[in-house]
Amino acid sequence: MVSLGVGVHRAMEAALLLKDEGVSAEVPDLRTVSPLDSSAVVSSVSKTGRFLEIDEDYKQFGLSGEIAALVLENSIQFKFGRVCTESIIPYSHNLEKQVLPGTKEVAASALNMLNK
Repeated sequence: MVSLGVGVHRAMEAALLLKDEGVSAEVPDLRTVSPLDSSAVVSSVSKTGRFLEIDEDYKQFGLSGEIAALVLENSIQFKFGRVCTESIIPYSHNLEKQVLPGTKEVAASALNMLNK
């Protein structure tokens, strides 16, 4: 599971939920977009053959697509999934929680990727 910022925390929390399901998840912490630790992403995806991107940005035209392109450019065979913000972020804090990627959504996407 690859993310940065608060997404790393969601991924780490999801990794704990997945551990209860018998699934081990690697979560590299990218820290920054520029410079991007591309070797950490490529190394992780090469080992696992799976790549779940967690991004609080919108699915279209966001960082998650750019990082996926980085992995593709390295000719790695992998199964890919994304957990991103799908719509406009509302002003209300309660509604905002419903549209931003959360721990449970991340864990569910990871299990779906593993066909569990």
